[in-house]
Amino acid sequence: MTDTAGSRQAVLAAITIGQAPRTDITHDILPLMPPGMTLREYGALDDYTLEEIQAQFSPQPGDEVLVSRMRDGRQAHFADRYIIPLVQQKIDQAEAEGADAVILFCTGYFPPFRHKGLFLEPQPLLHAVASKLADGKKIGLLVPMPDQVQQGRESWGRSGLSVEVACASPYLDFEKIKEAAVTFRDKDLAFVCADCMGYSAEMKAAIHDITGLPVLLPRTLVMRVLSELFT
Repeated sequence: MTDTAGSRQAVLAAITIGQAPRTDITHDILPLMPPGMTLREYGALDDYTLEEIQAQFSPQPGDEVLVSRMRDGRQAHFADRYIIPLVQQKIDQAEAEGADAVILFCTGYFPPFRHKGLFLEPQPLLHAVASKLADGKKIGLLVPMPDQVQQGRESWGRSGLSVEVACASPYLDFEKIKEAAVTFRDKDLAFVCADCMGYSAEMKAAIHDITGLPVLLPRTLVMRVLSELFT
């Protein structure tokens, strides 16, 4: 797909369910960008303050809970039903502005989004790869919030995977991630999956050092797939 953009630089649109720019993510993914490709960032919550998000988009019982990062580094959590139409607006905007590929900076489950070009959604890619690599063994699953522990069991269970779940936010205290990683140690697990785009390569290394297990990191996995298509 190297020539899809003709003589101009190919454009990757990155859409976060929080606010752009996501400098915490681009720190890890820019080195993996295909040569000649440029990045544009869009945030579903760019037009909202944290206080407005808390007032208008807070999860209710039965909602799918999502977590993301505000532009100033603070954590926000909200129900997926409020974010889905905002993400769709950003996909439409990105494609109207000439994006050759769109990547979603979220590992949550969503109904199908409307798109014209290549759309990289981490959740189905992550589940497919993890399912194949696990080969019937249990995996460790790290999620950001306690509200997402049962969600994680159910979501990954639908993909045929048995999971040992721990929680620690990538947007708060790094030490909590290390503490969560300890719960995976000395368990018969195939590997650990850090189930949020917020987890970094540095966090991955810490989890590996503590557990001795391989770690599947969504942000770099998706970028390596993109690089395969555009290199």
